[in-house]
Amino acid sequence: MGFQGLIDATGIRFYPRLNRLRAVSVVSGKEVSKSCASFTKVNPNGVDLSPKEVKMIPRGYKIYLHGDERGYLAPSESRSEKAKVRDVKELVTPDKEGFYDFVKGNLYELRFPKVTVPADCTGFAFPRSTVNRLGIIKLESAVFDSGYSGEPTQTIFTPLDARVHKDEAMIQLVFFRNEAPSQDLYHGRYQGEASSALARA
Repeated sequence: MGFQGLIDATGIRFYPRLNRLRAVSVVSGKEVSKSCASFTKVNPNGVDLSPKEVKMIPRGYKIYLHGDERGYLAPSESRSEKAKVRDVKELVTPDKEGFYDFVKGNLYELRFPKVTVPADCTGFAFPRSTVNRLGIIKLESAVFDSGYSGEPTQTIFTPLDARVHKDEAMIQLVFFRNEAPSQDLYHGRYQGEASSALARA
């Protein structure tokens, strides 16, 4: 049987306009690829992305987060002493064979090619399944809001030493189609974020 409509409080059957709002759906990988500056592979339901830059988050520092102040303090410092909040992440470069050597127990920030999220979509970066199966842990990130445009970062933790080629995909970017285009697009502090090389240019 087809859709039988709905019954209101008076018992009268009515048929709402079901096409007023779209159902949330997953966008095809081919369409997602149009929103990426570059990608490694197009999948049925998203695209694989390889990092364009890697930084290590060194141990021994204290994370500081308060409003717009975000960074790290030396272990002996506290913000009440007017200590400087700094970015202590260290750039990691691949060796001559193109491999990154991730050290056991470290955190690494991976930066990916530019992504622009359409007004009618929301983006999510999931760990590539192969990476998960091998034991590399990708920490979850915030949602990529409608209108976000920049080179996003993700953080991984390596419980074992790992040797990973620079061209290996580490995340799968997936877009969900919103039920309606967003009227209030993202304009936060990470809009337009870019790698160190671009920032210096």
